[in-house]
Amino acid sequence: MDGGSFRPPSLFNNIDDEQYYVQETVDKGKGRADEIELDGDWSDSSSDTDTPLLNCYLHIPSTEPGNHPPDPLGDGNHQLQMPMHEAATIAQSDQSITDDVEDTSSEESLYESVHSDVLATPARTYATGADDPPADDQDLAQSLPGLHRILDLITEQGSGGLVDKIIISQNSLKAFVNTVSPGAYASMTKVNFKMLDQSTVKPVGIYGSKAEIVRFLLRLRAVDDNIATHLLSEPTATETHPTLRPGLYILHTTTAELDGSEQLYVIYWPEQNTWDDSAPSQVRRNRVAFMRYLTRMCDQIFALVSSEHAGRMVWNDVGEGDQDEDDCMDEDDEGDRIIRCVVQRTTEQEESVQVREGFKISSEHISQVAPSERGEERPVKPFLLSGETAQGFVTMQHQPPRRVVETFKGRSFNDIQLRDYLMSDSLDISETLDDREVGILVHVGLTNRFPQECANWEHQSTAIQERYKKVFDDKLRRTKEELARVAESLTNTVRNAVIDNVVALYPSIDKQALMYTGADTEDPSALSFSQIIDAFPDVRRTFQSNFQSCCVISDPEFRNIKDRLCLLADFASRTKGLDSWIRDPILRAVFRGGFQEAERVAKSLSVDSASIRKFLRDLGRIMTGSVSPQTSSYSIEGVLRQSRQASLKVTDSEFFRMAAEKKSFQRTIQLAQLVESARQRLKLYLEHTVPRVVVKIASSIKEIQEVDCHARIKAECSSQEDQERRTYRLHLIQNVNNLSTQVQCRHTLRIVSVEEEKKVWLSYKAYKVWGQRETEEDPVTRYTVHPMSVTEEDKHNLQLDPSSIPLPRFRFQYPFQLSLGHTILRAQLLEGERLLLIVADRVGDISVYLETLTAMQGAIQRERYKHLKREKIGQDFHVAFDESKRMLGVVSSDKLLHIFVHDDARGFQAQGSPINLSPWYGDGVLIHHACFICGSEEILLVDSQAQARVFSMVTMQFRPAVLNLPQVPIGVHCTPDGSCILVVQSREPELAVTAYHWGSFGSTEGIALNIPDLFIGEPLVVTSLIKRTAVHLLRLNLPARSCQSHVLDITRRHTEFMFRERVNRSSSSEKAHETAHNCLIDCHSEVWTRFPVWAAVQRETISSASLKNQKSIVFVTHRDFDMFAPHFSQMIHSFERTTKKPTGNVLKSIKVSAVSFDVFVQELCDSATWNASQYRAGEWIANFLCLIPIHIAVTKDNRFIPLKDGVYSPSLERELLGAGVNRIVDNISFGWYESLFQSYMATKPVRVVSSMGEQSVGKSYALNHLVDTSFAGSAMRTTEGVWMSVTPTEKELIVALDFEGVHSIERSAQEDTLLVLFNTAISNLVLFRNNFALSRDITGLFQSFQSSATVLDPKENPSLFQSTLVIIIKDVVEADKVEIGREFSLKFEKIVQDEQEANFITRLHAGRLNIIPWPVIESKDFYKLFTKVKKCLDQQPVTHPSAGEFLHEMKTLMAKLKANDWGAMSQTMASHRAQLLLSMLPNALIYGLQETEPEPELLRNIDTDSPIQSPDTPSQFFLSAGGFSQSDTREQALTALRKSWDQHETRQHLADNEWADSLSQYLEQIINLRIDHVHEWLTQNLSRFQTGHASIEELRRTFENATVDLRSNIQLCRLQCSSCQLLCIQNRFHDGPHNCRTDHVCIHQCDFCKESTGESRACSMIGGHAGKHICVVNAHLCGKPCKFTGKFGCLDLCTKVTEHLDEHLCAALVHGCGEPCDLRGIKLADGSIYACPGTCRIPSSPLLCYMSAMQAALF
Repeated sequence: MDGGSFRPPSLFNNIDDEQYYVQETVDKGKGRADEIELDGDWSDSSSDTDTPLLNCYLHIPSTEPGNHPPDPLGDGNHQLQMPMHEAATIAQSDQSITDDVEDTSSEESLYESVHSDVLATPARTYATGADDPPADDQDLAQSLPGLHRILDLITEQGSGGLVDKIIISQNSLKAFVNTVSPGAYASMTKVNFKMLDQSTVKPVGIYGSKAEIVRFLLRLRAVDDNIATHLLSEPTATETHPTLRPGLYILHTTTAELDGSEQLYVIYWPEQNTWDDSAPSQVRRNRVAFMRYLTRMCDQIFALVSSEHAGRMVWNDVGEGDQDEDDCMDEDDEGDRIIRCVVQRTTEQEESVQVREGFKISSEHISQVAPSERGEERPVKPFLLSGETAQGFVTMQHQPPRRVVETFKGRSFNDIQLRDYLMSDSLDISETLDDREVGILVHVGLTNRFPQECANWEHQSTAIQERYKKVFDDKLRRTKEELARVAESLTNTVRNAVIDNVVALYPSIDKQALMYTGADTEDPSALSFSQIIDAFPDVRRTFQSNFQSCCVISDPEFRNIKDRLCLLADFASRTKGLDSWIRDPILRAVFRGGFQEAERVAKSLSVDSASIRKFLRDLGRIMTGSVSPQTSSYSIEGVLRQSRQASLKVTDSEFFRMAAEKKSFQRTIQLAQLVESARQRLKLYLEHTVPRVVVKIASSIKEIQEVDCHARIKAECSSQEDQERRTYRLHLIQNVNNLSTQVQCRHTLRIVSVEEEKKVWLSYKAYKVWGQRETEEDPVTRYTVHPMSVTEEDKHNLQLDPSSIPLPRFRFQYPFQLSLGHTILRAQLLEGERLLLIVADRVGDISVYLETLTAMQGAIQRERYKHLKREKIGQDFHVAFDESKRMLGVVSSDKLLHIFVHDDARGFQAQGSPINLSPWYGDGVLIHHACFICGSEEILLVDSQAQARVFSMVTMQFRPAVLNLPQVPIGVHCTPDGSCILVVQSREPELAVTAYHWGSFGSTEGIALNIPDLFIGEPLVVTSLIKRTAVHLLRLNLPARSCQSHVLDITRRHTEFMFRERVNRSSSSEKAHETAHNCLIDCHSEVWTRFPVWAAVQRETISSASLKNQKSIVFVTHRDFDMFAPHFSQMIHSFERTTKKPTGNVLKSIKVSAVSFDVFVQELCDSATWNASQYRAGEWIANFLCLIPIHIAVTKDNRFIPLKDGVYSPSLERELLGAGVNRIVDNISFGWYESLFQSYMATKPVRVVSSMGEQSVGKSYALNHLVDTSFAGSAMRTTEGVWMSVTPTEKELIVALDFEGVHSIERSAQEDTLLVLFNTAISNLVLFRNNFALSRDITGLFQSFQSSATVLDPKENPSLFQSTLVIIIKDVVEADKVEIGREFSLKFEKIVQDEQEANFITRLHAGRLNIIPWPVIESKDFYKLFTKVKKCLDQQPVTHPSAGEFLHEMKTLMAKLKANDWGAMSQTMASHRAQLLLSMLPNALIYGLQETEPEPELLRNIDTDSPIQSPDTPSQFFLSAGGFSQSDTREQALTALRKSWDQHETRQHLADNEWADSLSQYLEQIINLRIDHVHEWLTQNLSRFQTGHASIEELRRTFENATVDLRSNIQLCRLQCSSCQLLCIQNRFHDGPHNCRTDHVCIHQCDFCKESTGESRACSMIGGHAGKHICVVNAHLCGKPCKFTGKFGCLDLCTKVTEHLDEHLCAALVHGCGEPCDLRGIKLADGSIYACPGTCRIPSSPLLCYMSAMQAALF
C-alpha cells in the first residue's frame, strides 16, 4: 500500500476528491486525552441544505482530567443524547417493521433452540449473571426495519465449560434472502442460489465503537431515539430492557442503484468491552472471528471510531531509524516470548480462615412460591445442591393429576403399532365407525384381545348378509311380478296421456278416433300418468323424448302441403305492395309446385318495371334503413327465399292453428281443400304413430320402474341390514369399550375413524387413524436442577489465580419427576453432570440414584436404584457421601455404619459387613450428623452429646482426639480440599459458622467466621470452583432472587509452594506504552495472525462476472487523520516480518484513509451510487456461508453420533433408537451446506482433506492455512467431534474435516476408533499432526488406526479408504529432519512387519504414507510446505465425482457408523437410493415430477441436480397404486387426457373406429413419453450402483408393475355405447353402462335435404348410426316401423325407399335377440343363486345376455 497517502479511497463515483480533506483543528501528537477539545455540535456546518436529521448530535463532555463523567458503557462509549424535537422527528420518520422481519424474528432459530426439546434447556446469559433468555420482545433486531442478524453469538456447554460459539441465524438469514429474491429460501437445506444470482448486491462493512454505529444508524433513520438509548445501555441484574445481541448484521435499505444492485451495510455489533485492548481473552477471540468474516464478506470496510477511543490511540513512531527500530522490535519480540516463571514458597502461616465476598448470581427461579399460587400445602422453596466441585440449586413444583392428549389426524400406523395400542390401552371406539372400520380393528388386534366377542360379531355379520340377500331376491321377484301384472293398465294410462297431448297439440283431431278399440279392462287401482311421473321423475324425460314423433308429422304428402301453404301465406304477406301481374304468377306457382316452381317463375319475370324497383326500394328501406336502391341487395328471388326459410320454421301445430285463423284459407276453395287434405294426412299419421309411441313409452317406463324399484328395494334392504348390523356393531363396540376399562390402564385410545393405506410399494400394512390417545398422569412433584456453569475464561483465571472471583451462570435446566409422597433426603451434584439422589418413598424405604442429569428421569422410570429398607436402617439415620471415593455411608439408628461403593457397571455395592459403632457409644446416645473427610476413608460423626469424633475405616477405630462442641450443631461440612470442617450452629437470630482444622482437630476452639446475614433456616453449602482449594460457601437469598457466595481463604500450618509467573522487570517501561483501544486498528493484524492471508488453496466462489474493486479501509474519526495510514503500513510490515506468512500483494494493496463522520455520512448515505465491489447475490451468500464451519458429528458413550444441522438433539437420538441406516441417513443434514452440495455446486467433484492428531498440536491452524478455512473461528479453543468446512475452487470443492484430538482423556479407545474409521474412509488426504518431542511411541499413537483397520473391509468398499496418510511431525529443526524421518520410517516398518496384511496403512490408506518433518512455526519454511501439501492433495485420485454423490456417500457412512452396520457400503447406498426413488416413483409416473409440494420439482439426477433431458408431456395420469378412488379419479384423468388431444373435436367426422384408433395412439404416445422419462430418471440415478442389488431389483419390478397399471388405465373400452352407436371411450375396467361421453346425437346435417333443397336440417338419428343422415326418416324414406322394433339396437323406423315390397328394416346392422338371458341358476361362492336380469342382446343361440357374452370373451 501507499504509506504516504492519507486520502481516502475513491469509493464513490460522483464525489470530488477535494471534499475528503478535513481541516485539522487538534493536535496530532500522541493522542493524549488531555490535549483534545471537542465541540458538542457534530453537524456539518459546511452544508446549509442538510435535513433536520443532521442536526442530531452526540453530547460528549470534555475529556479533561476531573471533568470526565462515569462511562455508562462497558467499551468507553458515552450516552447518546439529542434534542427532543429532533428526536421526535426521527421517531416519526419510520415506525414500521417489515413483514419479513416480524415473521422470521418470531420463529426460534434451530441454533437458538439447541436444547429446546431436551432435558437440558439453555438460557442465554449475559455478563450480569442473569439466567433469563431474552424473550422475543427483548430482541432489538425485531425493532429495526431491514436489519437481519446473519451471524449470532451464543453460549454452549463445551467439555471444558461454557464457550461462546458463532453460528448462522437461520430465521434472519431466511428473511434477508427472501427480501433479496422472494421465494429463494424455502428451508435451511433448500436455498435457490441460482435464483439469487439473478440479483446483485454491493456490500459495505461497518464496525467500530457502539456510539458511532448508533449515530450512523440515526443518520440512516434506521433507529429512533428510544431504540438508540437501548442500544447504548447494558441490562443489569435488576433491570432488563430490549438489547441487540452481539453478532454480524446486514442492514438492507430500500435504496437500489440504477443497475438494480442492492446496497447492503454489513454491521459488526460488538460485545461489551470488545474494543478494549485489555478485553478478556474470550471477547478477543470472538472479535477476531467476527472481523475475519466481515473482512471476507466486504472489500470496502468503514471503522467508526468514537472520540473516547480515538483520544486514547497510541501511534507507532515512524520516521528515521527504521532499521534500528526493527532491531529493537526483534529484541522486544524475543523478550516477549520468554515467560519467566518461579516456584515460590508461601509465607508460613498459622491455621486461619479468611472470609471475603464472592459472586452473586441472579435468577428468577430463586424465589419462594406461595401456596395460593400453586395449590401446595406449604410454600415451595428452591434449595441448594450439595457438591464438592459442582454447584446448583433445585426448584420444585407440585403437579396435580393431569391428562395428556395426543391427537391423531390421519396419522399412519403400521399393523404392529396399532396392534400394541389395541392390546394394551383402554379403548373408547366411536360408535360412528362402520363395518369396514370395525373389521380393520378386529383383524389388526381386537380379535386377539377379545376373541369371543369378535367371533360372535363376525358370525352375526355373515348371517345378516345371507338373510338380507334372500330378502332382497324375494322382494325383487315380487316386484317384477307386480309390474308384469299392471303392465296392461300402464299401457292404457300411457295411451290416454299420449292422446291427451296429441289433442292438445292438434285441437282439430277427434279424440275418439285415436282411442283404443280392443278389449280393455279398467283397473281402478292403476295410477294416473301424473302420479306415475311423481313416483318416477325420469318418466317425464322419456315421455317427452318419444312424443317428438307426434310433434313432427313425417308423412311426405302432409309435408308437401304444409310447405306450400306456409310459403304461400308468408310470401303473400311480404309482397302486398307488388303489382299483381308479378305477384299472382308467383303465388300460383307456389300453390302448384311449391318453392322450386315459384323460384322458376320469379326468375322468368322482368325486373325492369318501375313497380318492382319501387317495391324493392321500399323493402330495402324497411329491412336496412337505406333509401338508395343501388345499395339494396333484395330481389324477388331473395324475398322468396326468405319466405321459404320462415315457412320451414313453422311447426306442425302452428300450421294448423294458422290455417284455422286465416280467412283466405277458408274463402278459397282450393286452399281449403289443401288444408282438409293435410288434416286427413295428419289423422292417418297419428292413427299409425300413436300406438307405436305408446308401446315405446310404456316399455321405457317399465324399464325405469324396474331399475327404480331395484334401487329402492336394495336401499330398503341395505338400510334394514345396516340397522341390524349397527345394532350388533354397537354391541361389539360397547362390549369392547367396557371390557377394556375393567383393567386399569394409563392410556385410553379413542378412535374416531380408521382406514387402510393402499400403497403397493409398502411391504407392510399401514393404517390411517383419526382420534386421540389420552394418558393419565399421576400427581407428581416436578423437580428442576439448575446447575452452575463457569466460562472457560473464568476457569483459566482461577487456575492462574485461585483468589479471583468468577461470574458463573445458571444456563441449563434438567427436570425430573417423583411420585407424590416421595421426599428427597439428599441431592448432591457431582463432576460430569452427575447427580446423587436419595429419596424416601411413602413407607419410608430409601432409593439411591446416581445418574447423569439427562438420564435421571429415565432411571427413576426404570427404577434403576439401590434399595434400602427402612426397617433395617431405622427411622433416625444419616447419610454421607465422598465424591472422590464414590463412597456412600449410611449410619442407622441402631449405630450400624453401612458402606457402599459405586461402580458404573453394577451401581452401589456393599463394602463388607456393617460396622457396629455401639461399643463406642453409651446407651441413649444418638448420632446426629455424619460427614466424610474429603479424600480419605474417614468419617466424622457428631452425637447427641455434642461430641465430634473421626472414625477410620482402615483401622476400624476412632481417632483419639475428640472435638467437644458447645451444642449439637445444625450441620457439619467438610471443605473440598480436606483442610477443615465447618460447623454451623444456631445463635439466635442468626447462624454461626466455626472452622476447625483437621491438623489441630480437638485441640483448638476453632475459628469463628464473620459471615453476616446468615439467618436460621437458611441452608448452606460448602463447595469449590475449578480447584478444591478455591472454597466457597453458598447460600440462596430468596428476597433478592440470587445465589451468593463467600470465599473462604484457608491456610494450613504446613509450608505451601505455589507456581506462578514472575513479573517482568520492564513492566514499568511497558506501562508507559500501554494501549487502550488500538485494537480498532490492530484487530486486522489479529485476523491475519490467526487465519491465512494467502492460503495454499484459494477460494474461487466469486465468478469473473462480479465486479470487484480495490480493498479499502476507511477510519471515520474526528482527529489524527494522517496517522492511520502510516500506522497501518507499519502494522503490515511488523506482521510480515514477525510471522513470515505469505501475503502476496493482498495486504499492501489495501487502501487506508481517514475521514470525518460528516464527510463519511454525506458520501455513504446520500450518494446514489457506491463505488464498491458488486457481487451476484447467490455467489456472495454462498461465499460467506462456506466460511462458517459446521459441527457434523460427536462421539459419546462409545457411540458415533451424527448431528442434524450442526445440533445435538437428545430427542432426535431417542427417535432414532433402533432405526435402520436408511432412516438415519434421512435425518442427517449439513445445514447451509445441503443446498450447495445438492444444487448450486452439485456437479463439481469433491476432494476431502482432514486433519487429525493429538490434542493442541495446531491441527485447525494447519488446515486453515492449507485450504483457507475458519476452524476455531467459533471461538472454541479445542475441537470436539468433527467439524466440516468447504472451500470452493474453480474446478472442484475442497471439503475440510477437522477432528478432535485422539487419545484425549475425555474419549475412550472405541470413540477414537470410530473417529479414525470415519476419517480414513471418506478422506482423500489425511493430515496427522503429532508432537514428536512428547510422543515417540508410534505404535500406541496409531493404535486407533490399527483397530479401525479390522472393522470395514476395503475390498467390499472400493469407493472408501483411498486416502494418503501424511504424518506431520511438528517443530522439527532443519538439522534433525533426516534423522527424525528415518526414525519414523523404521517404526512404521515394524508395524507393517508385525501386522502384515492387516496393517492399517494398507487397509485404510491403500499403502500410501508420507512423512513430513514440519519446521518450527514462524520460521521461513513453515508456510512454504503448505504448497507442497496442496500438490499432494491435487495428485489424489478423485473418489467423489460430484458433490451430490459425496453428500450421499458421507451421510451413508455416518449412518452406518451410528448403527454399527459393518456391511458393504455400496449395498447400503444402493438400498437407500432405491428406497428414496421408490418413495418418489408415484409422483414421477403421475405428474412427471419428483415432488409436488410445496413447489413442483422436476425429475433430476440426485447426485448432480441436473434435470433429466428427456421429452415428456405435462399431462397427469392415473396410477391405481397412488391411493386414489379407483373409478372416479381414473375416469377424470382419462377425460382430461382426451381433451388434451388436438383431434378431440373431430369425432363423428371420421369413422368412429378410426377416431378411436387415433385417440388410442395418442394416449399410447404420451404414456410412452412419461414412461421413458421416468425410466431415464431411474437409470441416471442408479447408474453408479451395481446391478443385481435386491433393493434396486425390487424398485425395477415396482416400476414395471406400475407402468402396466399406468398403461391399463388409458386403455379404452371401445364397445358400443348403451345410448347410441358410437364407441364407449371409458376405461376398459369402467363401472356402469357403456358411455361414448357425448350427447348421443348425430352432429351432421340431413343428406336428403342438402341434395334436394340445399336446406341444412340436423340429422335426427343417434350418434354413429349407419347409412345416410336423415332429418325425419319417413319424410325421405319408408318410415314404417322396423320388424325388430323393441329389440336392443333397433332404430325403430324403416330406412328403405318408399313403397318397397320386402320387409321393413331400420339402419341398425345388428339387432339383439331380446329374449331373457339363459344365465340362470348359477350358484355363487356365498351359496346364493344368481339369475341374470338382462335380455339377450346378440342374435345367436344359446341365448346369452350381452354382459355374459363379454365375460365369456374376457375370461
